[in-house]
Amino acid sequence: MVVDRKNTKRVVIYINDSQKNNLQTFLHSIGFHYYTIQSKLEGSWEHGIRHLNNHVWPGSEAVFHLIVSGFKVELLLKKLKSFRMGLPDNVVMAVLVCPLDDFIYNMMSVDIEPDDSTEKVHWLKDDE
Repeated sequence: MVVDRKNTKRVVIYINDSQKNNLQTFLHSIGFHYYTIQSKLEGSWEHGIRHLNNHVWPGSEAVFHLIVSGFKVELLLKKLKSFRMGLPDNVVMAVLVCPLDDFIYNMMSVDIEPDDSTEKVHWLKDDE
């Protein structure tokens, strides 16, 4: 996988768990093979649209996490729109696009000097 570390976006796709396999098949059909999936998530989208996976309203969501080169995001969104248009109206699908400051695919191959010191750091303070 070749990705420009400084020109990437995080794309998160929320979809009904029942459509997880369809989205996986679709992503592979367009040549996209790099993602992570979280399945069987419970959530509330808005008043009246809840998937709490209980006896009253069975069902759950899946979340796909993708890393995409910035210039390819618009193309991916167009393809996802086409995919969504082929699904039933009652299927929940949302997409979140976030900028990334950096994306390090392999820590062993990145040019970062390791720090083996045992010095304590106050991680939540900005004044140091």
